[in-house]
Amino acid sequence: MRFYRIFFFPAFLFVISCVEKSKPLHITEIDELQSEKDVQVFIRKTDSAYKNYEVKKIADFTTKDIVFFENKKLAAKLNVSESFYKTDFDNNGYTDLLILGDNHTCFESANQSCSYTPIALMNFGNNNYKIVGLTQGFNDIITPKIKKTNSKNLLQIYKPVVKDWEQRIFEKEPSVQILEFKFDEFIEYNSNDKNYIPIKNIEFSTSGCFGTCPVFQMKIDQNRNATFIAEHFNFTDDMENWSENIEGKFHTVIDQKNYNKLINTLQYIDFPSLKENYSVNWTDDQSVKLKITYSDNKVKTIDDYGAIGTYGLKSVYDQLFKFRKNQKWIKY
Repeated sequence: MRFYRIFFFPAFLFVISCVEKSKPLHITEIDELQSEKDVQVFIRKTDSAYKNYEVKKIADFTTKDIVFFENKKLAAKLNVSESFYKTDFDNNGYTDLLILGDNHTCFESANQSCSYTPIALMNFGNNNYKIVGLTQGFNDIITPKIKKTNSKNLLQIYKPVVKDWEQRIFEKEPSVQILEFKFDEFIEYNSNDKNYIPIKNIEFSTSGCFGTCPVFQMKIDQNRNATFIAEHFNFTDDMENWSENIEGKFHTVIDQKNYNKLINTLQYIDFPSLKENYSVNWTDDQSVKLKITYSDNKVKTIDDYGAIGTYGLKSVYDQLFKFRKNQKWIKY
């Protein structure tokens, strides 16, 4: 009997300890959300771009799209049966949300929907929230699932892969990507510590599209010196303002914080290992070209039609696009 008491007490403490560690360090409004309606109201008030968002299980979508139908079977197989899940993606002690639903942003027929929109709601404390989309491009059908690896809460993305469109046949296994919330976005998880410093030059250029996509060239050296040639639609998206003349040439020194974020993102996504060409499967989109000169004068060039080659590359492109607006450029 004495042995039983000694064994039971530590075991009891172990169970209590595990329960305590599973609780968020900081309790916020998200921790009080219990139902789909609670989460839906919270999303709609958090971001006006989601004012019509409907929290909805994958199984409850009625669209007849063959890829989505395959995705429903995939979600059932993976036991992704709820419309929202709570976790802490960035390990900051605040509860985040993985949410499945419909943003009602496209034309629909009957009860069908063509705007399946899985998102993550990131919680940074002090009522500071950010909604992050989890799909890549138009009509991207995925099943996201939380995956715990090395004490990190990662996001595993499953996607049906079409083998034969005419026969409506899919590959037996879906494509799988593991993402980590890092540098303010979800990008491909990388457990390696490769170092390609110094990155000597970053050159980035964009083409036009069927619309008003910004056309520009940008070059940044390892001392943060940058040039920006604004060609078209960098300061307006009004087609009436089209002109053959470029909008201007500018230079600046990129601020240390944003420069470090860009370099660290490039390091983390292991840019030399990426493909040299990416392309979406639709037309009339924008092309971008990224050229990086790094240690020992090695060069990596990536051409990307659609500008969403990988989650990590999209993050890099977004940062470079934002440099046009968040830096103090001087015209020359």
